[in-house]
This record gives sequence, structure tokens and C-alpha cells, in this order.
Amino acid sequence: MIEENIAFLVISALTVGSAIVALESKQIVYGAIALGFSLLGVAGLFIVLDAVYVALFQIIIYIGAVAVLILFTVMLVGESKLFKESPNTLGKIAGIVTAVALALTLVVSFGASTTSTTSAQTSAPSYLGIGQILTSQYAPVLEILALVIGASLVGALTLAKVERKGP
Repeated sequence: MIEENIAFLVISALTVGSAIVALESKQIVYGAIALGFSLLGVAGLFIVLDAVYVALFQIIIYIGAVAVLILFTVMLVGESKLFKESPNTLGKIAGIVTAVALALTLVVSFGASTTSTTSAQTSAPSYLGIGQILTSQYAPVLEILALVIGASLVGALTLAKVERKGP
């Protein structure tokens, strides 16, 4: 029990430390690498909590896709093209509206949550059971997740597109 607590504290400290480095780094490449380590720390916390299946998804999706996608975008486009100031007020308004809509959705979702009325399971589910639930009940969510990851890839490729001069 004490070993688990020590592991939790060490992994938590490393996760929070690398998240702070990711936020405060002046170089975006180092920030992306620190983000990858922070997400790896979250996967470590899932392992400490005996949620190996979720930890594997964390590693595959977030580290394998998102952090690597950020690194490739930065390396292909360059830091100067990513952070140009543009007086696009329509984009700012759309961002504010999207943030407010997301916040309202989260508030309504947490308000309608029934987690306090559910009972705890007595046994841990098997990997086969989790896989069957993911491919049946949560199939639309996984398909939407695949579309979001595909859209982020298209966005990264759009950012990485080299501007050609002349015919």
C-alpha cells in the first residue's frame, strides 16, 4: 500500500512538472516533448490505478497521435508561420462562442449525471467485455473520435503546406 502511494506521488510530481514545463517553455518543440512526457505520466497514473486498458489508449491516442502530430507540424511549418498575429475578429468571436457552448454542455452534462446513484462493481471487467462494449455501445463515439483525429491531421497538413511561388 505504501509503495502504491509513493509511486502515485512520484508519477504525479513528474506529470505536473512536465506539464508546467510544457506551458512555460519558450521553445515550442521542447514544450511538445514535455507535453508528451506529461501525457505519459497520466498513463502511468492509470497503471497505478489498475486501469491498464485506459493507459494503453492514453499512450496510443494522446502520445502516439496528438503529441507526434504537434511535433511534425512544428517541424514542417516552422515556428514563425504558426504564430503570426492576424486581426481576425470573426475567428475570435467564433472561439468565444465555441468555448461558451462547451462550458454550457459540460455544466448540463454534470448536472444530469447519475454517478451518485450507481453502485460499485464487485469484480473488474475483462478485456473482452470492455472491447465488446467499445465496439457496440460506444461505436459512434469511437467513429467521431476517428473523424476528429482525421480532421486534426488534415489541419496539420494544411498548416504544413508549402507556399509555392510562380506558376
